[in-house]
Amino acid sequence: MLVKLIASDLDGTLLTDDKKISEKTRRMISLAAAQGIQIVPATGRAFSSVPEEVLALPGVEYVITSNGAAIYSVSQGKRIYSCPLEAASVEKILEMDEIASMNEERSALTIEGFIDGVPYSEVSYLKNPGKYGATGFGIGYVRRTRTPVQDIRSFLWEHKDELDSLSVVSADFPLLAHCKTEMEKTIPSIQTTSSVPHLLEIVHARSGKGNTLSYLLDTLGIVPKEAAAFGDAYNDLDMIRLVKYGIAVRNAVEACKLAAYLVTGSNEEDGVAEAIRQIL
Repeated sequence: MLVKLIASDLDGTLLTDDKKISEKTRRMISLAAAQGIQIVPATGRAFSSVPEEVLALPGVEYVITSNGAAIYSVSQGKRIYSCPLEAASVEKILEMDEIASMNEERSALTIEGFIDGVPYSEVSYLKNPGKYGATGFGIGYVRRTRTPVQDIRSFLWEHKDELDSLSVVSADFPLLAHCKTEMEKTIPSIQTTSSVPHLLEIVHARSGKGNTLSYLLDTLGIVPKEAAAFGDAYNDLDMIRLVKYGIAVRNAVEACKLAAYLVTGSNEEDGVAEAIRQIL
């Protein structure tokens, strides 16, 4: 394999279940970087939520964040590319009946937004993330990484020109599916995806990990047949399809496995490390 760039999702792929990088994975990434291979984390997380140990990995200069809404330069500490949501799209989302009534006691969903690498969520959500589907690590992660606001819908309306992405959060999966169907039917300038079942993640139609990775490859003069990409969830699917060496970890959703060039071990089995070893 002639590989010049390796992109990888974080949660459920590069990171173990306790959100760490195993020593074997760290060692293989170091070997790849020593051979001049660029390592590009590609995540649904906002930039401020990317672990420092990921940013400090050898070979990491660029980070794709917010499901492709932005690229950040680690050395410069700033974003170098963005594809934010259109204000008109944000308005239509916030005007949906399910979103407009989200503060009613019977509401089973909430919404959050990413602005310039920072995630914002409503105070009531941060008090009880489990009500909306967060479990285990996710509860602490949400509370640590989100900036609280009192009225998230009003806040997002005020900042509708600045949003990298939006997420609808709910443990009511049929409700999320309904929101997804309605959005895709009425708002053509967006695309929706999901990294975990209780999140409906919304970005610009020209965004997504695959489109943004394609932009980065073009910028670096690398063609897709010279790149590899790792993933486990639906928001990784277009990235896996883009490159020649799209690789799914064993714990990935079936769609990723079917699209992949290779299925490697799970995130708990050093699957990324094993596939990098094969690449090298």
